[in-house]
Amino acid sequence: MSAEEIKVVNYSKGAAIVVQNSINTGNFFIVRSGRVSVDSEHIVVDHELAYYEAGDSFGLVSALTEHRFLVTLFADTDVELVQIPIRLLGSYLKERKELAMKILGLYSRELRTLQKHLSRANKPADREYHPERLLLNARTYLSWQKPNLAAYSLQTFLKWSKENNSTENLTEASELLKSIGSNYKPFVWDSMQSSLEAGEILFVESEKNNEIYVVLEGNVKLFGIVRGYEYVIDVLGPGEIFGEMSLIDNAPRMASAITETKSKILRVTAENLFESVGPSLLQKIFESIARRIWFSHQRLVILRLKTPVIRLYAYLYNSIRDQDIRLGRNLDESLANAHTIYIQMEELCNMCGIIKVKQDTIHEFLTDTNLVIEPNRITIKSRKRLEEKLGHYKSKEGQIVA
Repeated sequence: MSAEEIKVVNYSKGAAIVVQNSINTGNFFIVRSGRVSVDSEHIVVDHELAYYEAGDSFGLVSALTEHRFLVTLFADTDVELVQIPIRLLGSYLKERKELAMKILGLYSRELRTLQKHLSRANKPADREYHPERLLLNARTYLSWQKPNLAAYSLQTFLKWSKENNSTENLTEASELLKSIGSNYKPFVWDSMQSSLEAGEILFVESEKNNEIYVVLEGNVKLFGIVRGYEYVIDVLGPGEIFGEMSLIDNAPRMASAITETKSKILRVTAENLFESVGPSLLQKIFESIARRIWFSHQRLVILRLKTPVIRLYAYLYNSIRDQDIRLGRNLDESLANAHTIYIQMEELCNMCGIIKVKQDTIHEFLTDTNLVIEPNRITIKSRKRLEEKLGHYKSKEGQIVA
């Protein structure tokens, strides 16, 4: 790392630091001193972010996804910023654990807020641990015909009951577990890094633990219970982190996680995360959370579209853009190749807010010759044809879909 690449920049009071809709040229910023004010409203937030102070940071999402700034920032006082080229972020933060934890916590909060809006879930106002929810969740999993999830949830509840000498709901949980007939046994971690088969449960909604996971190989699905239905929050690939909310609060899991394919997973605690990963993987972790924030914003736009079939096409289009960002693929490469999205058709409908849909409603999508729909993946033969399809819908219905 050369000193010339990381700069300290100064702004006088009142000066514009970032202008809304301007392009980030690839830099991440940390406030060293002074106060930076926000002169715009964020797209979807639970609170108003009014300013950044010493130790705060900004620019991660726009730098890593090569998108425009969502807000205008100006110097509320004289301001001193550390400007870091995004390619050096992993190595820079590796040596600054406290700062890295703070930044990861900040972006984890933003991601959690976005996911809350996406699921429209009626989550309890408090984040207290209520173990009886594991029992309620088990009954929901059974209604989905997923006995292994139900068994895991009940086993977790019974383990808690034993550790806390609680007899409340104990008989009900024990009898329900016996009636399921599942022989599922939770995966036993004998090291921080392990290879898991498809269908392995990492944790379930309402479970209480504080491990953090990083996908090294394969795919992991995150999903929650929303109004009795399974709602897919995300499907994560190599280099992506999940369970990171344990960095912030010692609260129950807001979602379940299960391996979709054979996977290699790193499992660590918040305390040893930064000792367990090297600069390159740490870089990937921050890239992952930035992409997930960006992609969650895109999904919020997609969910506002009225026509179900347009949502499906728009989701595939944004999935291609997401892949391009993750793989560092330029537009020419993207246009020249087919694209495979590893998602089930049912999951795609789910993520587009289509829970109950008649086949004829999405007949055009299902019979599109540009798409190859297989049990665990959808391949788009031509990105150009997909863009033309979206352009057709835009001109026909006047909807902005990308």
